[in-house]
Amino acid sequence: MSNYLNVDIEKLIKLSLPIDLRKPKTIAFLNALFAPIKANYARFTAFKESVFYIVSHNSSIVLLQKMLNDKFDPSARRIYISNIQRTDINRFYYWNENKEFGFYGEGDVQKGFYYAFQNEAQSPDYIVHIPIEYQPNTELELDKYLVKVRSEINRYNHYSKSYIIEWIN
Repeated sequence: MSNYLNVDIEKLIKLSLPIDLRKPKTIAFLNALFAPIKANYARFTAFKESVFYIVSHNSSIVLLQKMLNDKFDPSARRIYISNIQRTDINRFYYWNENKEFGFYGEGDVQKGFYYAFQNEAQSPDYIVHIPIEYQPNTELELDKYLVKVRSEINRYNHYSKSYIIEWIN
């Protein structure tokens, strides 16, 4: 992380005073006056680090996997994401081929074309694998845990990508 937003307030107080006023009691008094500013700066620093963490991650699988392991499995890092390989292809068809879906202009039925999806519309793009030992026992706790995981994934996930969560041994 860069150094451009880091400020040492105690050092700034000391360097702002003239040399003949740099006595321990004067510095202690000014440090006490600047205590609320130090507290706000500590909150700002924590916020800055969280924002830098969010900005440094995106929807790539590797970074999503890193983020999930940082949040939910920091020691063993066993959460992983696998892509789903699709073998079917989206195709365009002419109207005279009599397929199911199509786009056409007003009154221009014969010259239009179809865009047929051979894959399921609800099929996920990737699978998030979480160790079974993190699965809570009660239904309420399970729902809470899945909401936390989904909210973290959705924060970084690309809007067009879908996923499912599976428990692994």
